[in-house]
Amino acid sequence: MPPKILLPALLLLCAQPVLFAQKDNDNNVRISESRREFRFVKGNSANPVQVQEQSTRTYYCNSYRTEIPIVEFYSDVEKIDDVEILVDQSRKHGVTPRYEYYNSDGIFYSDARVCYFQLPLAKQATTSKVKFSKTILDPHYFTTIHFMESQQVNDGELRIVVPDWMQLELKELNFARYRITKTVEKKGGETIYTYRSVNLPALKRESSSPGISYYAPHIMVLNKYSETKDGRITFFNTLADQYKWYHSLVSSVENDKSQLAARAKEITTGLSGDEAKVRAIYQWVQDNIRYIAFEDGIAGFKPEKAQEVMNKKYGDCKGMANLMTELLSSLGIDARRCWIGTRHLAYDYSTPSLIVDNHMICVWMDKGKKVFLDGTEKYIGLGEVAERIQGRQVLIEDGDKFILDKVPVANYLQNTAYEKRTLSIEGSSVKGRITQNWKGENKEMLLSGLHAVKMDKQETALKSYLGDGKQNFEISGLKINNLLDYNKDASVEYDVNWKDVVTEFGEESYLEVDNRRSLENFRFDTTKRTLPYWFYFKDHLVFETDIKLPAGKKINELPGNLNIKQPGYFFKGEYKLNGPTLSYRCEIVLNQSEIRPEHFSQWNRDIDQLRNFYNQQIVLTKVK
Repeated sequence: MPPKILLPALLLLCAQPVLFAQKDNDNNVRISESRREFRFVKGNSANPVQVQEQSTRTYYCNSYRTEIPIVEFYSDVEKIDDVEILVDQSRKHGVTPRYEYYNSDGIFYSDARVCYFQLPLAKQATTSKVKFSKTILDPHYFTTIHFMESQQVNDGELRIVVPDWMQLELKELNFARYRITKTVEKKGGETIYTYRSVNLPALKRESSSPGISYYAPHIMVLNKYSETKDGRITFFNTLADQYKWYHSLVSSVENDKSQLAARAKEITTGLSGDEAKVRAIYQWVQDNIRYIAFEDGIAGFKPEKAQEVMNKKYGDCKGMANLMTELLSSLGIDARRCWIGTRHLAYDYSTPSLIVDNHMICVWMDKGKKVFLDGTEKYIGLGEVAERIQGRQVLIEDGDKFILDKVPVANYLQNTAYEKRTLSIEGSSVKGRITQNWKGENKEMLLSGLHAVKMDKQETALKSYLGDGKQNFEISGLKINNLLDYNKDASVEYDVNWKDVVTEFGEESYLEVDNRRSLENFRFDTTKRTLPYWFYFKDHLVFETDIKLPAGKKINELPGNLNIKQPGYFFKGEYKLNGPTLSYRCEIVLNQSEIRPEHFSQWNRDIDQLRNFYNQQIVLTKVK
């Protein structure tokens, strides 16, 4: 299955620079020494508690002259005070940091900014040093500290200095496999936490793997409260504190009720009943609002005004959820905003922090039943939920209180892709009619790809997709039953002339039945891959073919059946003869969306069996 293409993650909430290294430099550059300190200090009336960050990294060139990109994110709540650069112990290097707004697809969005430059390493055994001085203006945004970098870190030291007037908890995660030690010292009205690391490997990233919070060593900084001369300042001592902060942000958004009500009425004209209206509003947002995605969120949790998202026709998840909630509420429908952490994050709301959620959706409270609406999922129907939020805790607004619940987990049947072929053999070709249906996230994947193509090229692109790009699979009479209503299956049917698929050798003919051959090459390299593999979603592929045999031909022996069943998946395939008709059925089920490394070898063996099943040919002989 094609991977979903995601926008780069923006790690503004992590107290760690994002350092992207070119692959060729993975072993050429290492960080010989890293020194970092985070110190809580008293600020001003606007920002009474601040965090000062000092970081110094020394980069060592192992082999050959190179340059590496250094990238540091900042924002309105996290500013860069100073940058110092030394190249081979010299400040005369000509390197000038650039400061720009972060943009996605040419759209400058919110307050996200980036400081970046190329850091030269002159030759083997030389060093370059980078020092950043930063200030985090609000401890709400000081959420995590990561240890691993894009390069190996030989000698690392991290200090967190906490004055007695500041109360927090440091939660250490994923330390077990690494050489990280901690000491705690009380001195002069401060508690100093010192973490030392030795030979930390470079941060490993692999395609379709869990987010780094599942495996990389890091600290969650749970800021609870501080005692100041003006009284106690509460951050997130409890989940109720976190919700109160969120609720104050959404309550302060100046949504234009009259403008939104007029648009909602226009969208739902002629419709009766809440479900029909919810369905119409949901699809209108999906169709008309462009999603600008920042996967790990931005330094600002206040949704944009609903009317501005509506008029500009783009927004992030918060803006889209706020718009959908306001449109539905204007119709008297009970809709609420929800905060949620996608499966990308290893956290839940048992640890109150801004890092535990990275997404906002809407929920329709339908007579006690919760129907979750995620406008960022462009082609999913009402009542369907994407894999990335299934089973996740969700924080639902409820006035001054909140509701903590979980998004239901859907099974693989939500995502069935079904193909039925009724064919006959004519010479060396197989001809007939094909019907295909897609549900859930298979439907979303198909439509996302199709809508990425210009309108006048869509039919050509669809035919290429349906024929797997093969020239001998000629499609005609294409009938599109549904590609527009996301609440129904996507469905097409067409005629096919599958050329040169029957091969004659003397009195025998050889026939290929399945040109889809789903997953046949989907193997894991067990010598390289170490992280779990995450499929985009639980999957269900059903392929059925009926082929009428030509007069005077018969099949003496059918290929063997396939029946593989494992806890997370099963593959089943069979051939049957019903008079002059050969029936073939292959079913692939992924009832879990994760394959763990300890199961890679078994998966590979099962894929080998699946490929062997595909490779079996049907042999037709003459009736004597």
